[in-house]
Amino acid sequence: MGARTEAIRQRGTGKREDKSGNYAVAEAKRVAILVLGDIGRSPRMQYHAISLARAGYLVDFIGYAGAKPMNEVLSAPGIALHHVRVLPQPTSAPKALFYIYAPFKVLYQICALFWVLLAGIQRPRYILVQNPPAIPTLLVAQICAFMIGARLIIDWHNYGHTILALKLGPAHPVVSLATWFEHFFGKSAFAHLCVTNAMAADLQEKWKISGRLIVLHDKAPKHFKHLSAPEIQKLWTRLLDDPQMAGLRRLLPDTSDASDAASEQTSLLTQRLSDGKVAMRKNRPMLLVSSTSWTADEDFSVLLEALKTYDLAAQSKSNGSNLPSLAVLITGKGPLRAFYEEQIGRLRLASVCIVTAWLSAEDYPLLLGSADLGISLHTSSSGLDLPMKVVDMLGCGTPVCAYGFSCIRELVTERNGLVFSDAAELAQQIQSLACQLANQRGPYQRLLRGAEDFRCIDWDSNYAPVLQMLAEAVG
Repeated sequence: MGARTEAIRQRGTGKREDKSGNYAVAEAKRVAILVLGDIGRSPRMQYHAISLARAGYLVDFIGYAGAKPMNEVLSAPGIALHHVRVLPQPTSAPKALFYIYAPFKVLYQICALFWVLLAGIQRPRYILVQNPPAIPTLLVAQICAFMIGARLIIDWHNYGHTILALKLGPAHPVVSLATWFEHFFGKSAFAHLCVTNAMAADLQEKWKISGRLIVLHDKAPKHFKHLSAPEIQKLWTRLLDDPQMAGLRRLLPDTSDASDAASEQTSLLTQRLSDGKVAMRKNRPMLLVSSTSWTADEDFSVLLEALKTYDLAAQSKSNGSNLPSLAVLITGKGPLRAFYEEQIGRLRLASVCIVTAWLSAEDYPLLLGSADLGISLHTSSSGLDLPMKVVDMLGCGTPVCAYGFSCIRELVTERNGLVFSDAAELAQQIQSLACQLANQRGPYQRLLRGAEDFRCIDWDSNYAPVLQMLAEAVG
C-alpha cells in the first residue's frame, strides 16, 4: 500500500533508546503526519514536518507522491515519507460510472490509510491530520488514534464540505452528508490548529469542539526574502533560458546594436553598470506574480480583465502617467489551467506580457522575492481560511493585491497590501502602484516596507506554542 523513500533509509529504524534500553522516549516523540494529497504541494504540512524534526521528533509523513517536496523534507534524517498509491481514475467514461467509482475510491483510501497507520509505520504518539479533505481521513485518523492510543491533532485549513458545495451546490444531499461527517468526526481531538482567528471562533461557537485550540497563522520560513539586484540578475539570467519563460523575452531591451558582452549584462529587470555593480534597470517592466491551483475558487478572468484595462491605459497617449510594461507570471498546476491558458492565448496586449509556468520548490520563493507585486484571486469557500500564496508573497517582502473576503484583513493590511472587489478596482490599484514604483516616498515603497515588516515573525517563531503544547503533553 505504501512506498518508503530514501529518507526512511537515512533514518534507519528511527528508534531512540535511552540508557536503560527503554523505547518509551522514542514513542513519545514520534508523529505521523497524514495528508490525503500530494505531499510536495502541501507546504504547510511540510513546514510542520520540518519544525517537528528540528525539535527532535521522528516524523512519518504519509501522503501521495507527485511534486518534489522541499529539500529539507527529503534530507532530514528525522523525516520518513510513506507514499499511498492513488487509485486510477477513469477519464473518458459515462458520468454514471463516476458515481460507482467514488465509493470504491473512498473504500480503497480507507484500507490504504489503515494499512499504513496500523502496519506500515511504528506506533506514533501523535497523529497530525490535514483537513480538508475530511472524507475519509478524519474517520480513519479517529479510529487509528483510538486503537493505538495516539493523540489526534487536526490542522484545519478550511472546511471540506464548503469546497464540495462549490461543485455540487450547498443544497445537494451529498454536501449535507459531508457536513455531518466533518462535524461528527472533527469535533473531538486532543488539539485543533486553525489558520485564522475567524475559523477558531467558528469552531468554538458553531461546532462546539473539544480539545486544545491554537491559532497557527501561516508564515513563510526564514529563507524567504526580497532579493537584491544582484540576486535578481542571477535568477532571471537563468529563468529566461527556461522555455516556459519564452514569452517574457520580448520585454528585454533591444541590444541588436550592442556587443555580445553588453547583451549578457542585461536581464529582464536588471543591468550591470560600467563600474561592475548590478542595479534595477531604467524603463524595466513591472513584475507581477500570481500563484494558483487553478480551481473554481479563483476567478482568473478578474485578473485578465484588469490587465486588459491596464494595457489600454498604458497605450493611451492622453495618459500622462508613463505606465511601465507589465511582466505577469502565473505559476501553479490545476484543472482549469488549460482553460485559462486558452483565454490568455487569445489576448492581444501591447504593454502586458503573460506567461504560465511551474517552478521548483527552490525557485518559487526566489521568484516571489524578485517580484514587484503579488496578485491573489483566492476567495475562500468558507470565508474562514487565508491563501498560503499571500503568506509566501509577504514572507518574501513583496506587497500584495488580494481579492476581498471576510477574513482577508487578518493577513493583508493597509501597511502591506491592497484589497479589491472587482477587475476595475484591481486595474486601478496596479496602475496607481506602477506609476509610483521608483518614488521613495510613494505608496508602493510604503507597502514594500510593510511587507518587509511582515517577515519579522516567521514560521519558526509562530510554531513555538505548538511545540510547547507537545512538550507539556510528553512531560
